[in-house]
Amino acid sequence: MKKKSIIGLFAGLLSLGMATTSCEDMLTPDVDRYAEGFTGRDTVSFYFGILSNVQDMVENNTLLADMRSDLVKTTEYVSDTVSAIVNFEPVADADNGLVSRAAYYKVINQCNYYLAAVDTMAQKNSIYYMRTEFAQVQFIRAWAYMQLVQNYGTVPYINKPVANAGTGWETNPEGGKWATAETLLGYLMEDGLDRAYNYQYAQGYGTPSYGTLNNGAITMPAQMMVFPGRLVMADLYLLRGASKADYQNAAFLYYQYLEEESRVNARRMTAGNRASAHRIQINNEESFFAQKGNWAEPFNDNSANITGNGQVITAMLSSASSNFGSVLMRPAQIYGFDAKSTSNTSTSEDATVSTTGKVSVTANYRNRQLTLSPAYESLSKAQVYRFCVNTEKNENHETNEDINQIKYAEDCGDCRIEGIRNYVQTTEGIIPFIGTRAFNGNNTTENNGVGTGSFKFNYSFPIYRVNQVYLRFAEALNRAGYPRHAFGVLRDGLTSKTMPTIANDSVRDGHVFPYLVNQPDGCDYIGIDEMRRAKSDLPWLDFEESHWDAVCGVHELGSGYSSEIDTVYTYAKIVGQRMYDERVRMDIVEGVTADELIAALDAEIAVPEDEEQPSTDVEAQDEGTTPSEPQPEPDPEPALDPVTPENLQEQINAVETLIADEMALEMAFQGSRFFDLDRIANHKDRAEFGPANNGTSWFAWLIARRNLGLKPYEDPTQKDNGLYQRLSVKENRYLQNPAY
Repeated sequence: MKKKSIIGLFAGLLSLGMATTSCEDMLTPDVDRYAEGFTGRDTVSFYFGILSNVQDMVENNTLLADMRSDLVKTTEYVSDTVSAIVNFEPVADADNGLVSRAAYYKVINQCNYYLAAVDTMAQKNSIYYMRTEFAQVQFIRAWAYMQLVQNYGTVPYINKPVANAGTGWETNPEGGKWATAETLLGYLMEDGLDRAYNYQYAQGYGTPSYGTLNNGAITMPAQMMVFPGRLVMADLYLLRGASKADYQNAAFLYYQYLEEESRVNARRMTAGNRASAHRIQINNEESFFAQKGNWAEPFNDNSANITGNGQVITAMLSSASSNFGSVLMRPAQIYGFDAKSTSNTSTSEDATVSTTGKVSVTANYRNRQLTLSPAYESLSKAQVYRFCVNTEKNENHETNEDINQIKYAEDCGDCRIEGIRNYVQTTEGIIPFIGTRAFNGNNTTENNGVGTGSFKFNYSFPIYRVNQVYLRFAEALNRAGYPRHAFGVLRDGLTSKTMPTIANDSVRDGHVFPYLVNQPDGCDYIGIDEMRRAKSDLPWLDFEESHWDAVCGVHELGSGYSSEIDTVYTYAKIVGQRMYDERVRMDIVEGVTADELIAALDAEIAVPEDEEQPSTDVEAQDEGTTPSEPQPEPDPEPALDPVTPENLQEQINAVETLIADEMALEMAFQGSRFFDLDRIANHKDRAEFGPANNGTSWFAWLIARRNLGLKPYEDPTQKDNGLYQRLSVKENRYLQNPAY
């Protein structure tokens, strides 16, 4: 069947976006203070019209990212529509309610209209007041294009307003421009994205701020619907990944964002909202159980957490009833919750007005189309939770901090899964439900599931979270050539309390022999060579200021605090084992053992015995001088350049898979998993290590093992061969563009 033109589907938006909002819509702005046509009242309404269409787009975009991943398993109640997407079957655009390329182009076309009409030279009180909105619309368009490219692989690049269906751009875009991961950033920069970045940051115009939004049930500052320019630009560099410079640029932008947020807004990744294990003793036998603690609170909007938790950066809201705008209940329904929207009204002489709304949810196992995959549960179970316990107290019962031990709760796993998995008492027994769209505040286990009515609807769809940015920062650092720093983001956090410092006071014969001063419980695994290479390439990688000090490692959020006495989660052991596992997966073992790889990683940072005690003496060199006479100051230079490991690319490849694991543990069912795996697979396909199309085969292998209850890399030959073969063709992992 011939598809409708994507242009025809959104040509009706010629009315500057005003048709997308109503007088009661949550995204209708208060514009009484504007009165200057398109450079005033209309431009604000237009801007909110764009956000309204992002709101409509984000629901399906979130589902598409979660459903086409290794995190899900279909149930016996799955629909043909959902099953086709989950299994990467060809799905015709618009024939499936979850797949509509036009929804993305609707946002893009509105942005194009705005950008074509806005006057960035317009002034009021000597201020170019339209530049703030101009920049934000540029970043929204860039973000929408990123979602398109990641979902479809290759799409027409359209940078002008489209008012009719006769352009032919669906098959022959102007200038022959097709947006892909490789080309998108360049096209956007040509069309003003660099100017938008300059307006927002260099010229200090910042981001729009239009008060507070009310969806009928909760309120949220409009500022939370802003797309930070640094994050969008960093994502674009990371997506392209065409060179080391792209990864460096991405890392730099993520760092700049995190640094400013930490220093100015005290917003950073900390252990305050973490999941944790608990120890209990019954009849002198010790056992452990996991609790989600406060980990899930920040990205669930009940009790106003969405606005005050410091974790969510950008989010879109579902309305509580249709009187306030779009009600986005589909994800909750697919995950097994009956959702019902109601509203309250008040009547005056003039009209009946909706005052509040509510979406109520009830768990219903017969509507549960998707559940957590055995692979995701096994990944979580494979983590080893760490307790740091004290074994000695003095006569005053005071703790001796020097006498500590690590106790491992090996049967507990990573505790964050309990913030995702909710056990529910049903007529068929206790069943696990995915809980990100319907939140339950209780800590539940399989033995004491909650009732079907124990849930609250989650109105917010987080797009950017602080912890997510740290993970992408680690991804960029790793691909830029610094896997040990990237592992530091996972294990300990990069702070003044964990980062080693380079000392240059060991001078011999006019040469400096740099060495590291390590911190207690710090990142002593980074090593002098990688530290020196990083200082040379990334001079901005500075964590010495105290505002970083509370930052923790991502892995600590679910697997307990890091400590130097931990002998399990170490760089050499974890990365060396993963290097070996990846070799086995790729069938290139060649007689090397995991222990040999681990020992080699340990040896990289070993300090030679004759350098363990650095000398600062400068011996007399000239005859006729005595030791008591002042010596001429040498102009010292490092004796040797930092060493780059021969297997650096293999280390990077292995650390990247660990980052992917951590993304699953930290970001499960938050609308990013497919995009993360797709992007990382592209990195691996372009990399210098492994066979051709290594990333594509890794992606296919990971997805094809999701229904197996195996730990990561356990029995690597086991997989769904049919699904693996399908996804071994890269194009098959993307949605189909409409046929014309």
